[in-house]
Amino acid sequence: MSLTALVPRHGPKPISLTEFRDALEALCRSRFPATRDARPRRIALAVSGGVDSMAMAFLFSSLLKSDRGLEIADRHVHGACGIVIDHKLRHGSGHEAACVARELRSLGLQACVRQLKWSHVRNNGLDPARLSNLEGTARTMRYQALGSTCRSLQASSLFFAHHCDDQYETVLMRLLAGHGYRGLRGIQEANAIPECYELHGVYRSGLLDHEPQRSSRLSFEPSAQHLQRLRMFIGADSKGKPGPPSSPYLTPLNCEDGGIVIYRPLLGFDKDRLIATCEANKVRWFEDHTNLDPTLTTRNAIRHLMRAHRLPVALQKPAILSLCKRARRRTMFEKAEAHRLLVREAMVCHFDPNVGTLIVELPAFRADRSASRRPVIAARHKARRRRRRLILAMAIRKLIDFVTPELHLPSLASLENVVDRLSPELCSATNRQPPKAFSVAGVKFEPLVGLTSTKWLLTRAPYPSSRPLPERKLRDHSRYGPTPRDRVLEEPRTVRRARWRSWKTAQLWDGRFWIRIRTCVPATFHILPFLPQHAKPFRLALPREERWRLEQILKRHAPGKVRYSLPALYAVQEAGAGDWTTRTLTLLALPSLGIHVPGLERWVKYEAKFKMIDKSLLGLVRRDDARLHSDGSRCAPSRRAANQATTRRRHAL
Repeated sequence: MSLTALVPRHGPKPISLTEFRDALEALCRSRFPATRDARPRRIALAVSGGVDSMAMAFLFSSLLKSDRGLEIADRHVHGACGIVIDHKLRHGSGHEAACVARELRSLGLQACVRQLKWSHVRNNGLDPARLSNLEGTARTMRYQALGSTCRSLQASSLFFAHHCDDQYETVLMRLLAGHGYRGLRGIQEANAIPECYELHGVYRSGLLDHEPQRSSRLSFEPSAQHLQRLRMFIGADSKGKPGPPSSPYLTPLNCEDGGIVIYRPLLGFDKDRLIATCEANKVRWFEDHTNLDPTLTTRNAIRHLMRAHRLPVALQKPAILSLCKRARRRTMFEKAEAHRLLVREAMVCHFDPNVGTLIVELPAFRADRSASRRPVIAARHKARRRRRRLILAMAIRKLIDFVTPELHLPSLASLENVVDRLSPELCSATNRQPPKAFSVAGVKFEPLVGLTSTKWLLTRAPYPSSRPLPERKLRDHSRYGPTPRDRVLEEPRTVRRARWRSWKTAQLWDGRFWIRIRTCVPATFHILPFLPQHAKPFRLALPREERWRLEQILKRHAPGKVRYSLPALYAVQEAGAGDWTTRTLTLLALPSLGIHVPGLERWVKYEAKFKMIDKSLLGLVRRDDARLHSDGSRCAPSRRAANQATTRRRHAL
């Protein structure tokens, strides 16, 4: 043994496979523990060619070779694919992307290169490299390219190589920008892929897609034994309990789930260790010289500042990372407390996914006593009220997420007035007004005043006249498809010879419903709201029994103006040319209610699902709001018991 081998090295230590495996196990937890069948799938790696992403690629390559039973987020992994994004913003980027892909293949990984398309910018006579919002635009296009590629690869786990130094730069940038402690949490270890909100199967959707594929998805189907037991229980419960004829049954819509999750397993490692990993294993990486230009991006300016100057101790890496950890812990505790409040008080009374309505009942907080002369007690009451308002605002935001059509939830600061309206006992004002309807984030809050409490009905707010109606074009053909009264529906042989096309990718309508269709005729279909001027012709086209069923369903599930926020499938016929084009709409179906004109199923099929929601908040019952009989059935509490329960909850809060 040479003497150089005995000399201790004080430089950065390469990352071992044990450390990397432990980081993966701590990060990639089970997403769907109820799954019964989980077949091996691939994972995706976002590889830029830098030292951080190449080190991650090497670690995954070595781990897959040494551990054949590697499991990540419910699925056994049988391979990894590195996705290289060519931004096409500088000369030689295509050659560099090809070199990165070749290096990934030498490590035993699959590789694919995706080029960003800037034709929509160049067609307007602009240079993409000179855009004022270049960084944000490139980020959006990059995430959408990554998401669509993962969808084609059927990979639900996407790994990024952000490291500890990236975390430090991010928190420092947000600190200099004046962010609060919520913004100082920095980069999250795991989150849903951003900027892909309208891509089905990418953002919080696609799990329940039962379309036949070469590699099936997760299976939630119960075993044969469980199915037999369910039939026995359902048969016993249904005996002697026929449903009332005045309330037709409406099959609840499925709610979406799944989507692509981004994991960052290297956030706990310094960049020096990533460099040491590549150097020790002779892994080649590629430096992007644009990262050295301090005038290009804010992050580059921060990096130049850290290299050229010695920052104060409070702005150095250990202090900033400690600040990030404290902010993350504080936010985590607040989220947990808001979730406990939602579960303990069973705020969600009823949710209807077919129309997107929610009935909630908020807890009755105990109002603080009159202001004390002692400053300590007064400050304590003020801090307690401020804390309750914050937790309640977080809970309200989760309730808004059920109904809102907006892609981004409102900030907590914008919900201050909402807290005052829903819980006036937490408001500092002394003159309390009766509950009134109001709207926020596209959600209308309507009070349902009862004898002992006030519930709130959350519905989609009416569409403002100043904005266009939400519309989705599902198909675009020059020929106009048949209406229900056309001869094609009277000739089954003609339709039978027609070739059914495959299901089209579902599209997000109004931020709430995912809708897709399948046709055997060329036609143009649009998704628009259930417009009042089309209601009467649609009812007249239905059979008598189906017409009665529609009226009863709308009366029970979508009363008043709520029905005009439902998605409706229209056939579109355009006539004329140029600026004199006229469009004729024919209402064919209400997809979320499963009601359509007769004969429609012979030439078009549709499928509707509601967006992803927090299902853990459904089906909860307050302990004090129901008494349990000896046989296990529940009955409604008396008025005295309800008043006693309300008093106990107030004292508990």
